Amino acid sequence: MNKIRILVAQLDKIFLIDTNDIIYCKSDNSYVFIYLDNMDPILLTKSLSKFEQELPNTCFLRVSQSFVINRRQIKCIDKKKRVIELNGGFFVPYTLPLKELLLFIKSKE
Repeated sequence: MNKIRILVAQLDKIFLIDTNDIIYCKSDNSYVFIYLDNMDPILLTKSLSKFEQELPNTCFLRVSQSFVINRRQIKCIDKKKRVIELNGGFFVPYTLPLKELLLFIKSKE
């Protein structure tokens, strides 16, 4: 597992985040909430599309308009409810075709 770290700047702080610790990212208009292991969410004033470009595309996938997930954090996929259960007890809805989601999960990094 490669260790990739990214810089995330807020108004008064700069975080150095290991991408393996990111569980998922959620868009809220012009803001992004980054949910991490053992830490409060980090709020960015950036679009999800722009932030997504900074993440390694081998382990992060946009599963809907508002969510990007880390495939290393997936626990379960509920096909009927169309949600993905992630580590930490998080549930993220997906609109991506199930076949595409499964191909991404099975692909090698």
